[in-house]
Amino acid sequence: MLLKRRRLWKSSPDEPRLSKAGAGVRIHYRKDTLESPEPEMSAEGGLDEVDKKEIADREITLISGDGKRFTISAKYASISAMIKTSLLDQDTKEITLKLTGLTLSKIVKYMENRKGVDMEEMKWPIKHKDMKDNVGKGNEWCAEFIDEEAKNRKNFYDMLLATVRLDIKGLQNLGVGKIASLLKFCDASDLDRVLDPAISDGKLLPLRPSIIEDRKKDEAERLKKREERKKAREAKEAEEKKGKK
Repeated sequence: MLLKRRRLWKSSPDEPRLSKAGAGVRIHYRKDTLESPEPEMSAEGGLDEVDKKEIADREITLISGDGKRFTISAKYASISAMIKTSLLDQDTKEITLKLTGLTLSKIVKYMENRKGVDMEEMKWPIKHKDMKDNVGKGNEWCAEFIDEEAKNRKNFYDMLLATVRLDIKGLQNLGVGKIASLLKFCDASDLDRVLDPAISDGKLLPLRPSIIEDRKKDEAERLKKREERKKAREAKEAEEKKGKK
């Protein structure tokens, strides 16, 4: 699993994004300021209609891809917009998810603590290294939860990808905020180390040779494209001069 750092400039150059690339995870960011994505709107311009519907509370079972079963209140589970859609069918008692038991256990832990109310999105940009200061009063448990989960980077990234699939915006925002705090308050020389998926206890590891090689390839590709643009520009200027003669 390779985590790559990319800088993309589209609608907002400061917007952090999480995406899955092949077998790995990419974090798109800028270190100086990290802004929160805007909430997605429906085609009609309003919030998803599913969010407005009430779910009849009952016990349901969430089943992981490897067969682990978790009994939970439907109200708590409906914190996930995807699961809530399934629960609109009153006959739904079990939902199988393409997640590992380990990842689903973390999601269920969050659901049970939040009791059906997702955490409100944090204020951006992230201003503090301590997540308790970022999440605000009353959300101390969430800060402790994300700090603990982030110690094992690979499991943390798996959980974050699951929040995208399950559409749990508060937890996703919390995870992206944790990444922002790790990046914003680390030494510049540690940028390629702080997100290393091989970290299992929160302690930075020596920079792996594979990452160093990737950085060299990225730099070589960047220089190659810059040279190509320069040659194209010079060729265009030469052609324009010819036309003026």
